[in-house]
Amino acid sequence: MVDIEKFTKQKGMFLKADDVINNANETFKVTGEGELVVSEKFGNERLHLPGTFAGDEKTFDCSKTNARTIQEVIGTNTAKLIGAELVLETYRTKTSDGKMVDAINIKEVKLN
Repeated sequence: MVDIEKFTKQKGMFLKADDVINNANETFKVTGEGELVVSEKFGNERLHLPGTFAGDEKTFDCSKTNARTIQEVIGTNTAKLIGAELVLETYRTKTSDGKMVDAINIKEVKLN
């Protein structure tokens, strides 16, 4: 008998704060160069990093604050980040409409 639950389970492509909360000991491993994209949700430019987290392929939608944390370690060339592990944590923040949400913060960048 084949159990197809893992195959059929819907997964989002973006790393979520809940992913980090539910897998506190996992790191995000960067697998490719970052890409600057304009976010429809936020209406601004964002850094998208491809990688894996808890065995799943994800895209980390970095805020400018998280991008600055990365820049302090590697400079401005995101190719230097390939293979690195990002140690993540979450924090509570208020959205522009006053709703409290969990957000992702880069705690540490581990270069390999």
